[in-house]
Amino acid sequence: MKVQSGASPEGGFGGFGGFGGFGGFGGFGGFGGFGGFGGGQNSPLATEALITNRDGIVGVPVPMDPGFLPSAPFGSGDLSRLSADVRASIFAFELGSRIGFSADGDDQNVAKVWRLETEIGEGAPTAKYFPLVQMTAPKISQFGDQLGFLFSYADLRQDRGPEILSQLSSPAPFLSTIAFVDWARTPHTLELLATAQRFANFVEMRVKYALSCKRPIVFSPQVQPMIPTPTHGTLPSGHATEAFLLARILWKVIRASQVPQYAEVQNDRSIWGDMFMRQAARIAINRTVAGVHFPVDSVAGAILGLTLADYLAGRCTYSSHGPGEYERTKAIFEGTDFDPFDDFHWHLLYDPKTDKQPARSPNTGAPPWMKVKTRDIPNTVSEAPALQWLWEKAVAEWVEPEPIIQAR
Repeated sequence: MKVQSGASPEGGFGGFGGFGGFGGFGGFGGFGGFGGFGGGQNSPLATEALITNRDGIVGVPVPMDPGFLPSAPFGSGDLSRLSADVRASIFAFELGSRIGFSADGDDQNVAKVWRLETEIGEGAPTAKYFPLVQMTAPKISQFGDQLGFLFSYADLRQDRGPEILSQLSSPAPFLSTIAFVDWARTPHTLELLATAQRFANFVEMRVKYALSCKRPIVFSPQVQPMIPTPTHGTLPSGHATEAFLLARILWKVIRASQVPQYAEVQNDRSIWGDMFMRQAARIAINRTVAGVHFPVDSVAGAILGLTLADYLAGRCTYSSHGPGEYERTKAIFEGTDFDPFDDFHWHLLYDPKTDKQPARSPNTGAPPWMKVKTRDIPNTVSEAPALQWLWEKAVAEWVEPEPIIQAR
């Protein structure tokens, strides 16, 4: 899915279709056609053959079996029988329908993303919005002050060119070089990542539209991006949003598996999470190298992606049959307080060892440009059985089978 004609996608979900040798999300539903086992029925020749075949074997109509039972309602058990594209629509609805948006446009644009929590009883569901992410655009002068980074990073284009072109779509192939992600062994993990990337794109585009921040090419003719500049706003960076969301979700999944090489805190296995974050940061920085993003765009995108990842994981793991309290994280990015002479540093935004975002940015003697708060909320969180099904399937793919011990 390209976001504009003739230009590079801003990390659009269509990138999963370009997952290179990994099969592509577009072909996931048929597992590559299963070698033709059940494929080809849409061809004119096959259709004509099926017509004549039925005429030859159907025989006399028989009455319906009175013992035929209806499907169980409201369950997620039938999800495994649905094609991946159908499941994708269900997951997208579960996430998108619980997100609200508002914007203020006084002296400085402010975008607010809200989470909608509902309680369903016998009557109509009751609903209430809670803050999830708030972003204030930097001033024009701040973007102008960041141009120096664009000129400096441009020196890396010769070295980073192949990476930048390969990262025009999904960050998933790059994350899969760190953890063993493959369509044959972790299909549901990849399906979860695809769901997460679609969700990120859904939110980031609306925030971009509200803040309407100008791209680097508008500020100077000397930027000369090495790739086409997308028409949507520069902040937050969509690549940073999606890369950090996917990186944190993947880290959360493999941590949840409790496999020792990922989860043993005493041996500090956070190297996996650290590597995911390094990869996400490199993807984000490459967009500055390419000349289409300021460093502050990556800061805002990483904050948005990390916060959305925590929200998504919460939707996937919450059950009304569990504890009476549940955590939700909200984040605020104050672009006007960001020092324009600071670069993008992901370590200031997230700690892989604890899987936590810091409470505030480390400004010394200045207002914080980031505030994060995680707190317990009452047991009125929206339950999502379909997302829970996907999460459990993904986590199970990382659980090692018990070794068989031969008796002597």
